[in-house]
Amino acid sequence: MMDHQPHQNNNLSPAAVQLLSNVSGAYAAPFWDGLLEVTGSLDPIRAVRSAIAALNGCGKYDEAFHLVLALYDLAAIDIPNDLSELGPYPEGIAVFMDEFLLDTEDLLLDYEYADQHRAET
Repeated sequence: MMDHQPHQNNNLSPAAVQLLSNVSGAYAAPFWDGLLEVTGSLDPIRAVRSAIAALNGCGKYDEAFHLVLALYDLAAIDIPNDLSELGPYPEGIAVFMDEFLLDTEDLLLDYEYADQHRAET
C-alpha cells in the first residue's frame, strides 16, 4: 500500500503523465525482477521498496529516483535511456516515482503470491 499522497502534478500535460505511467510500467518489473534475482529473497525487496517509498512520501522525489538509479547499477541492470533523460525534469521525476511505486505494489503482490505457493509445494 502506498504510504503517501501522490504528487500533485501542476505542470505536465495529461499525455506526458500517461507517457510517464507507461514508462514506469515498462521498467518496474525488470527492475524488481533483477533485484530479486540478486537478493534471492523478498525481505530485501520489501526493505528497498520501503526506503524508496519513504523518500518519495517526504517529497524527496529526486532522492528516491537516484536511489532507484543506484540500485540499477548495484544489480548490474542497464539503466534505460528514458530514465536517464528524466534527470533535468523534477516534475517528471515526481510523477514517474509515484507511478513506479504503484506498479511496485502490484508486483510485490505477485511476488508474495508466487512465494507463498512455492512454500506450499
